[in-house]
Amino acid sequence: MKVENEQLKIFTNELLKWNKVHKFTNYKTKEEIQEQIEDSLYPLDKIIHTKSALDIGTGAGFPGLILAIAMPETKWYLVEPLKKRYSFLNYMKIKLGLKNVEIIPSRLENADIKPVELITTRAVMPTAKIIEISKPCLQKDGKILLYKGSSVLDELKDLNLKAEIISKGHRNYLILKDVNG
Repeated sequence: MKVENEQLKIFTNELLKWNKVHKFTNYKTKEEIQEQIEDSLYPLDKIIHTKSALDIGTGAGFPGLILAIAMPETKWYLVEPLKKRYSFLNYMKIKLGLKNVEIIPSRLENADIKPVELITTRAVMPTAKIIEISKPCLQKDGKILLYKGSSVLDELKDLNLKAEIISKGHRNYLILKDVNG
């Protein structure tokens, strides 16, 4: 799903500026950042009606900040322990006027967050580990949306969960349900 708006343009320009000094990402062009924005938004139609969400390890804003821009009616908690990334996210929250965003400067395991309907993350750790650390923050009927690579099928073999996989190129979007059930 493609969302074009002024906030995403401002985000792109600011990320390019901050990236020159802080090297948050390897993305050096507007086109590369646009690809990441599109990647973040691709599964939007599956989560659009969510009232509360948490993004683990938001980093430079993918996918959490981008989804928060696209979903202004959803309360977003962006968990980012690294100070320079937290500072960037906080700056973007203020600059973009995002009233639906709270940035948590902590690791998820140390954060005090009430359970949410949706947890997202660009899954840099195994799926089982993400489920383990995120369960306390997920409502009973909640969903987890993982942005995974090609190893997703191997990781699912040992997990007995309801899962939906949406594939696009090398990206797999894994939607897990009933992890607390």
